[in-house]
Amino acid sequence: MDSFVQPALPAHDTDDVGLPAELTRFIGREAELAEIQDVVQRERLVTLMGAGGVGKTRLALRTARRMRERCPDGVYFVELSELRDPELLANAVAAVVELPEQSERAARTPLEALIAYFGARRLLLVLDTCEHLVDACAVFAQSVLRHCPQARILATSRQPLDAPGERVLQVLPLPVIDPDDDARPGAEPGDAMLLFAERAAAVVRGFALTDANRGPVARLCHRLDGIPLAIELAAVRLRALSLEQLLARLDRRFRLLSGGSRGVLPRHQTLRTAIDWSHGLCTEQEQVLWVRLSVFAGEFELTAAEEVCAGPGLPPEEILECLIGLVDKAIVLRLDDEGDGGDARYRMLDTIREYGRERLAESGAELEYRTRHRDHCLALAEEFDARWLTRDQVGWMRRAWRERASLRSALEFCCTEPGEATAGLRLAAALWGLWLGTGRTVEGLYWLERLLPLCPEPHPARVTALRVAGHLSLMSGAHGRGLELTGRAEDAAHEDGGSVDAAYVVFNRGLAHTLVGEVDWALERLTDARERFAGLGERGGEAWMLGTMCGAYVCAGEYDKTLATCEETRPVLEPLGERWVQGWVGWIQGCALWGLGRHEESATVLRSALTMCLEINHAQGIAFCIDTLGWIAAAEGRHERAAALLGAADRLWERFHDPRLGIPAMHRAHAEATAATRGALGERRHEESYAAGAALSLQEAVDRAVAERHPAGTEAGAKGARGNGGWAALTAREREIATLVAEGLSNRRIAERLSISKRTVDSHMEHIMGKLGYASRTQIATLAVAADR
Repeated sequence: MDSFVQPALPAHDTDDVGLPAELTRFIGREAELAEIQDVVQRERLVTLMGAGGVGKTRLALRTARRMRERCPDGVYFVELSELRDPELLANAVAAVVELPEQSERAARTPLEALIAYFGARRLLLVLDTCEHLVDACAVFAQSVLRHCPQARILATSRQPLDAPGERVLQVLPLPVIDPDDDARPGAEPGDAMLLFAERAAAVVRGFALTDANRGPVARLCHRLDGIPLAIELAAVRLRALSLEQLLARLDRRFRLLSGGSRGVLPRHQTLRTAIDWSHGLCTEQEQVLWVRLSVFAGEFELTAAEEVCAGPGLPPEEILECLIGLVDKAIVLRLDDEGDGGDARYRMLDTIREYGRERLAESGAELEYRTRHRDHCLALAEEFDARWLTRDQVGWMRRAWRERASLRSALEFCCTEPGEATAGLRLAAALWGLWLGTGRTVEGLYWLERLLPLCPEPHPARVTALRVAGHLSLMSGAHGRGLELTGRAEDAAHEDGGSVDAAYVVFNRGLAHTLVGEVDWALERLTDARERFAGLGERGGEAWMLGTMCGAYVCAGEYDKTLATCEETRPVLEPLGERWVQGWVGWIQGCALWGLGRHEESATVLRSALTMCLEINHAQGIAFCIDTLGWIAAAEGRHERAAALLGAADRLWERFHDPRLGIPAMHRAHAEATAATRGALGERRHEESYAAGAALSLQEAVDRAVAERHPAGTEAGAKGARGNGGWAALTAREREIATLVAEGLSNRRIAERLSISKRTVDSHMEHIMGKLGYASRTQIATLAVAADR
């Protein structure tokens, strides 16, 4: 090798020689580009790994252009998708770098010629689409990097090369808005929406994002998983279809999203061919697992995959190895840990899952595996029901929420498959804590009211479903409907109901009187229900009774009795260790203190209750706490803060039948605070502050409510923040991030603001919490605000 002559590289007239021209504008991904460039500068072999159509090639090209100054001897792009013979890999690279003929003759093989040609030159090779040649690419990369110390290789692949020294960076789809998150009016569109709008404008003159079409565009991008290829193919279809027609036809996406630009590679001309390419890379058993995993509509764990997907051709003990293979090929995504110490979780993008569902239907085994999946979901829901009012609540609420897509899929199966309605009623009713705890009462009622007519015959599951539906209606503010359903449950319980159902029927009656302020009638029924629950050993039901008793007094305006009853509940609630009822009691106590004019105490209690409610995303508790903090601000003359908090609360209440559970006293308090604030600020200033509050996300609204301290405690709070060493212990970057947390920004938004990766922000957040001993963002926000004063 040392005897090889090192010829001069060919002269280049442009900066982009060796790189294909970009024919469309590159959208977003600045944080990812910054991370990739940083890694390529430090590592010599970097692989961008991700599913087909996710944008690996565009990221590699953009990175290569940014690396030109650091690679003065050349940046070269080698497209490998059409190469089938691994023996010709070095030849393909040689053709791109225009290897002089004398170099080829001077060596025994094209690889040796390339090594001699590269020598000590500072250059970057981009090897695009390596997945069907991973072994050859790994050998090539290892040989080049061993002998050419200044060469770097950036590869794109649907699976790692597994070469020594390789650094793999996962390329994910563009972020999309989750329909389960609160959409904020006027929020800036994400990169996925901007990409769709950009490509749509190329085929429909004058197309632009507007207030009228933002919602449908956001839903379209979410349904397409934020996959750039799918989004671009969908935009092309606007030549013939409206946006609404596109959305309506996405269940047939593989027929709809075909026939893209003729100038692109064949594997990217349709969505199906892009995924067919990935399917062909899998072993036979991996293909079987892919198809069976398609019954999971969202996240899943290994044990669930083993339980549901084992069968002919795929024994349980071989599922792990196949799952690893699918993760390596970017068919299945391994999700980031949430720090809860649980098992690893996985998911498939919906587009890839739907491809598997089509093949499952073709196999004739769809009913078998969807029934298995239903059984798995029912067992999970019933375990959740048994644990949700216990000290295990937080973990099980989070797990059930993560499983919500699969739970919905199982419910849909029960609604549409003959003979499955009874199992569906059991499933929907067992999830009553999920619907209540996360403020999804309307969704719970939707499933129950779809399933009840399908199961008209007397059955214990029907009794439970009726009393749960009555409870959800009452807790959504629909008092009349709640009493009607409770009456039907009471009639059915005489024939088929159990003692737990009978106790909840009595409780529903007491709850109805509670919400309209009829304290004597409420307490009579709640006491009866409490005795029934205590006799049955139902400690969770008993705790909920006690919390509702506290609510009966506060709704009637009997604030001293409210505080006394709250104190009486502690010996029962605190050992139970759950958060939902305690969150309610925290708000009730804070509301009573507000009613007594003890504003500073009330604000302290409400901030604590907010933190507790946020642990399980207790939407109603959060809304009530923010609402009441708004009433306090109005009473203290802090009208801009009051208007913002009232706007945030009203935004959270929109998902319910009637805000504030339809409680007349709470409606009056809200109306009085709004009138006082509007009168003090004037219509224009009030609307501006109110709209700003309404535009906050759930996390931002909580951060705003918690971070702003009561005036009497402001100076002391600031001194404490400066004096305890917490703020001083943070680095300059950590303080910068903490300040942005106080502004209500998510980790992703912070990454975009600072032009760093989200992973880096996540790491800083872990360090901040570790240094300060904090457990929530609200604590960080509070410290940052106090330190700034």
